[in-house]
Amino acid sequence: MKRFILWTALLGTATLTLLWPAIPIPNAQARIASIPCSSSDFKSSPIKLSDADREQLGKAHAIQRLIETRNGDRLILTVIDGSDNRHAVHDPSYCFAGANWKLLTKTTVKVPSGDATWLALSHDDKTTHVLWFFDDGKHQFSSPFHYWLATSLRRATLGRSGDEPILVSLRSFPDAKVNWDRIRQILLPALGFL
Repeated sequence: MKRFILWTALLGTATLTLLWPAIPIPNAQARIASIPCSSSDFKSSPIKLSDADREQLGKAHAIQRLIETRNGDRLILTVIDGSDNRHAVHDPSYCFAGANWKLLTKTTVKVPSGDATWLALSHDDKTTHVLWFFDDGKHQFSSPFHYWLATSLRRATLGRSGDEPILVSLRSFPDAKVNWDRIRQILLPALGFL
């Protein structure tokens, strides 16, 4: 009898382990689609993802836009929903390092509902800056461990623990001057990151 109970428990655990990841959970695609394309403070136009980007993302959903603010700042907005491939979502510093950008400065900065990471990078005598964070619909944070914990909890609860965090990054063009305080205080709320 003990052997039967043990084998039944083992078979049940194996079945649950194999089937649980296949159960669909809500993703963040609707939230990404709801990011406004323009407001009184900015306008944007879509940028097609490269084949290399699509390959890296796998099943993850992403958008990329050219943002032009009212005061003339130009940035590239990238937003990634890792619901279907959370391995595609990580600290963007790794991608820039892989593209031969050298990290000059990494700083934590305040954004409307939390914290973000601001990077200064250089490559071939050019500099660029990146502001990135994860957003769960209520808060912004820049801890990859917090992201991993939140997404793991979502998968364990089949999405009942909260919304899927998305990765948001804003990157300046090389050697362009950008008013990052204005970006954090005005542009982010205009994009819906309150």
